[in-house]
Formats: sequence, structure tokens, C-alpha cells
Amino acid sequence: MNKYLKESVKYLLRSYPVIYPYIKEIERMYNMSHDELQERNERVFLNIFRKAYTKSSFYHKLYTEAGIKLEDIKCLDDISKLPIVTKDMILHQSDALLTTSKWKLLKNRTSGTTGTPLTVFEDWKSIWREQAYFYCYRKRCGYIYGQPLASLRGNLGKNETTLFIHVSNTLFLSSYNINALTATIYYNALQKRRPVAIEGYPSSLFCLAMAFKEMGLQCNIPVCFTSSECLMDYQKKLIEEQFSTQIFDHYGTTERTVRLSENINHNGYFEDPGYSINEYLKDFIITTSLINSAFPLIRYKVNDVIELDKSKNNENYYIKRIIGRDEDFIICKDGSKVMRLDHIFKNASHVNMAQLIQYKKGELVIRIVPSVDFIQKDCDVLVANLNERVGKNNLDVSVQLIKKEQITYSSRNKFKYIISYLK
Repeated sequence: MNKYLKESVKYLLRSYPVIYPYIKEIERMYNMSHDELQERNERVFLNIFRKAYTKSSFYHKLYTEAGIKLEDIKCLDDISKLPIVTKDMILHQSDALLTTSKWKLLKNRTSGTTGTPLTVFEDWKSIWREQAYFYCYRKRCGYIYGQPLASLRGNLGKNETTLFIHVSNTLFLSSYNINALTATIYYNALQKRRPVAIEGYPSSLFCLAMAFKEMGLQCNIPVCFTSSECLMDYQKKLIEEQFSTQIFDHYGTTERTVRLSENINHNGYFEDPGYSINEYLKDFIITTSLINSAFPLIRYKVNDVIELDKSKNNENYYIKRIIGRDEDFIICKDGSKVMRLDHIFKNASHVNMAQLIQYKKGELVIRIVPSVDFIQKDCDVLVANLNERVGKNNLDVSVQLIKKEQITYSSRNKFKYIISYLK
């Protein structure tokens, strides 16, 4: 099946008439009070738990060995009685989690950026519900499905730079061909289709924005949706400038166990209603999906760090920002872990891109893609900012000036700001 036909069919199977019932369901949840939503979530959770207990060989074995009976879990508060499930526990036995026949399901795999990819399964109801969440959120941000959209994700490879899908009104752009020589190709394609919104990995959007800036090009795309990577402040600034856009960030997982969307007023993130039950701990999240009973993930550990705003005191979590995975830390000489180091580039204005790599504890390699105006002072400012953050002499730092093509990406072309090779 060629790419044009594949993307057309994919859209039609998730189009508005198909997902309409789920859109109405989600809109109702947006309008529920806290107590009404909790009651609904409890009801869905209990149904998923009972189905998992009786129909999943993995959960039946896990719970019976833990001494948990079906009647022991009577309400949402009882969820804490259930054992935590980790990726390692299910890595080689995904089939054992299933509560329905595998032939009815679609298979997917996590990116494997943290190790071996995990095979996950979805039924069509969960796929449609997932799409409905996107529809409802994006509508609130000013974009309605069917309006012109540009997509800069992993849909196209190296051999195709652009592809327009008529049925979805979507212009797909390759994230693998962006450079100063091809910038006008991307620009002309965007000018021709004039999208209302653009979606993409932050790193890909940043690369395109940087290429446009180098060529003196600028677009006007009202809305921008980012996901799949942590959005850095320096990326956000340039993307919004070059595309004259407003960014709305989204956080989710391939396992479909947690979904956080940026507030419309950009003052943090919120949990999409009815999607999951989340327990936020210091270095990870414990999540329970409420949208996929065919492949239930109950109290599943996700190794991402979420910063909560402790000054807020209300019934809902106030999520300040998404920091990243627990391996996205730099380990200093004194054993302290530091993360979210993008601010070290403040006032180092001639840095186009950067990546931090750690091979040994207490040592750090800073790889920089410099602009033509980069000077030693920029390097000194960068190191001074780092020392202010981690403590002087707490890291042995080496700076490498590289080309953009030498930046390391994952197999899915996702950018990681911090790469740690520590075991």
C-alpha cells in the first residue's frame, strides 16, 4: 500500500463521523463536576479491573499471588492495594495481558528509547476514543479537523519531502530532509496550502524554523501542536517567532496510559478528563488507563517526571511542567542528579542546537551546533551558567562544536536533549 493510500485510509477510519460518539462522551466529561467525574472514573476502573482479573492470565496470576480477591477491590480508593506493574514485567508477555482475542486488535510498539521496545495492543474503540481526545482538545485551541494541517512527524522518510493528502487536507513534511538548501521547498509547500495548524516533534519544528531563519523566510500558521519530546524554552521561542504561531504542547505515551495537555492560557498542563487515573510520585508516575480494556494497564509505572505546583490547593492536580524521563539526568561528582538544563544557554546567543551527553559520572560532553557568530565568550557563558546550576567543579565539562547532521536522534527521529550512557 503506497503512502498516499495508507494515510488516506488511516484518516477515514478515524474521521469525524466515526469518532462522533466518543467526542460527545468526552465533551460531557469536560462539563462534569469533580465528583461526577470521579464517580464515572470509579465505575470504569472497576469494570476494567474485574475484566482483567477474570480474563487476563497475567493479572489473574499477579493478583492471586498477591492475595487479592475479586471482591477486595470495591472502589477507586482500593486501587492502592494493587501491585505496581513495570515494563520489565510485561516486556516478553504482552499477549498475557489481553482480555480479548488478539486477532481483533491492532499491534503497536513503543519507541524503545529507554531500551527494548514494548509491544502493546489496542482495540478500535480505544483508537477512536484517543482520536476523539485530540479532536476535542484541538478544537479548544482553535483548530477543527478538516481545516488545512501541516504535519512534521515521522510519516515521511528520506525519499519524500512533501506529500499532500486530499481527504484529510493534510500536508505531510519529512523531518529527515531539513536544511538550508531545502528550506524553500518546505516554505513553498506551506505557502501553497496555508495550514491553520502545524504539528510535529519540537526538534523537527525547531530545525525547520532555524532553516527558515537562515534563509530569511517566515510563515504565518496560527496554531502549533507539539508532542513526543520535551519542549525546550529556546525551541518554543524560535518556533513561535518563525511561524508566527502559538504552541500548545501535549504529553502522552504509546501505551495510552496517561494524557496531559497544555492549558489554553499556557500556565501548565491538565489531565484530559476520563482518560486515566494517575499517581504522581517523585521520579515516576503510576498510571491506569481508562480507555483500553482489551489491553489493560493497571497501576503501570511510567518513568517520566512531572512537576506539580504545590502552591495550588484544589481538587485537581496542577501540573506545572513535564520534565522528562528519569534517565534524562546528569549525575554530578557529588552524586546529585540534575535535569532540565536548557537554561544554561541563556545569554549564549549564538548556539543553534545543543545536546548534552554523559558517559561517566561527574563528566559531561556538551555538543553545540554553532551559528557563524559563535565566539569563545559564548562558550564561557555556557560553562558559567552550568557551574551556577550544578556547582563549580562538580562536573568536568568538554565542549564539542559539531554540524547539525551530527546531532543524535532515536530510530524514530526523536531528539533527546540529554543522553546518558551510565548503567
